[in-house]
Amino acid sequence: MKAKYFRYYFLFTLLSCCGALAQNGRPPGYSDNVDEQMAEMQVQVRYGGFLESLSVSDSRRTDITSAIAYVFMERNTASRNISAGIATAVTMEEITSPNYLREKLLGVLTNDELSAFDQFEDNYLQVQLRDNFNSQLSSTAPGLSEANRELVLTTLMKYMGAGRIQISNSTGDAVDESQRQLQALMQARSEITTQLDQGQMQETEKFLNRIQSGLLTSQSMNDGAN
Repeated sequence: MKAKYFRYYFLFTLLSCCGALAQNGRPPGYSDNVDEQMAEMQVQVRYGGFLESLSVSDSRRTDITSAIAYVFMERNTASRNISAGIATAVTMEEITSPNYLREKLLGVLTNDELSAFDQFEDNYLQVQLRDNFNSQLSSTAPGLSEANRELVLTTLMKYMGAGRIQISNSTGDAVDESQRQLQALMQARSEITTQLDQGQMQETEKFLNRIQSGLLTSQSMNDGAN
């Protein structure tokens, strides 16, 4: 089975502070076709590129779209239930996890199609993670030069993003993950320190300290929940 994306999901959460539809039925809270229409629009925005890349018949593409839309309807319903106080954030975290959707697609996609989905998801998540880092860097370290901004982003992705984001353990623990991310952050900081002068490193530390603070807070919260 493809290695899980828990590390990606963990970082997104921090920085942002399956059968066919007919077989499974509608999710709780479904009302006429409004939820379905909204979910289908979300699918096209998020996975339109993947769906268009598949060499499948129109009927199969519709089936795959419906399977993904079903998960989006579950997510939308969970979001409303949280707002109404009848569901917890834990439910939302599970449903919005990349692994949740992938599990639902195991019985819908062929092995080759699933590999294509994994590649599409991997590329998308890496881009999103880098964009999130870039946004944080822009707001916390505005004095960093453009060249050094790129250096910091590339180094951070080296340790906390590309090539390091997948783990094979499908039951990844948030406490352990925060510890792994703290270690990765320390490695990235050590490498960045050797490449920047004192002034630019001081500016970069504002950004790195913000990430570290978030990781420590997350670790503390998860320790308290266990």
